[in-house]
Amino acid sequence: MFNYSDTGIYFESDAILEPGAEVYIGLRNSPFEDRPNDYTCYRLTIMWRKELKEDAHFFYGYGTQIVSPEIPEKAKSHRKQRRHARRPFNRQARFAADHTISEGLAVDISPSGVFVTSGKRLRTGQIITLRLPDKTGKEVVVQGRVVWSNADGFGLKFVVK
Repeated sequence: MFNYSDTGIYFESDAILEPGAEVYIGLRNSPFEDRPNDYTCYRLTIMWRKELKEDAHFFYGYGTQIVSPEIPEKAKSHRKQRRHARRPFNRQARFAADHTISEGLAVDISPSGVFVTSGKRLRTGQIITLRLPDKTGKEVVVQGRVVWSNADGFGLKFVVK
């Protein structure tokens, strides 16, 4: 899973799945659930498929719609339960991932995480080091876990050392 919304999940795979097909996806630490480490299975309908570029980790990307009616309500309540409000940030960021240094733009930030636009696709769960300028322009180094990633960028949850 690379991304999710109140009504669907985006994932990538090497399997060829046809639009209209129903699939089941099991997630540990689902963004729709309140309890950590729970394993939850979701029934989804494939809405669309796109072929990914040659440098992608997988061959196909899939947009799905959640079939189970109770999941969107859980997803909506999850967003309302966000512990820290995001605020616009718009500052250049550098990050170390997969033995390379890359750049992006930190678009919004909260005390618990940041969204970074970048052309680099990162793996969900990956720990990266991020350098951000603070209010004075001094560079701050933080570590975070990638909680989602897509072609636009990635969401990072800060981790405490």
